Amino acid sequence: MGTLLSDERVVRRIQLVNVILLFFGVLGAALFFSIRDALGVLLGGATVTVSFQVMKWQLRRAFQEPGRTPSKGVLFVKYYLRFLGTMFLVFTVLYYGWVDPPAFLAGLSVVMVSIVLVAIQEAVKMVMRGER
Repeated sequence: MGTLLSDERVVRRIQLVNVILLFFGVLGAALFFSIRDALGVLLGGATVTVSFQVMKWQLRRAFQEPGRTPSKGVLFVKYYLRFLGTMFLVFTVLYYGWVDPPAFLAGLSVVMVSIVLVAIQEAVKMVMRGER
């Protein structure tokens, strides 16, 4: 298990894969569909990426001092405020029809796909090394 990447390196790889997927998603939507679809992918990807970055910042800030345990209530409130802000933005974008919903959904899934791809890559590395 010592050969696994550190948590920070895994997060950076997820962020890199996220940017690459978002770039090619926007480019593919613009080339094969329309600019409106490309805008939907971009806006969805930007929304979920910002939400992911804020969550990372919140968790890092909450656990930065090793001996100090954060209050569960404060973590809960901050987490759900971020979540509600993200949901409000998603609702607003879809309600006013600023983008095409399937393209927006594709953009919103970019971080999740990035996490899955990095996890699969790590699992394959572990199997190739003979680790469990």
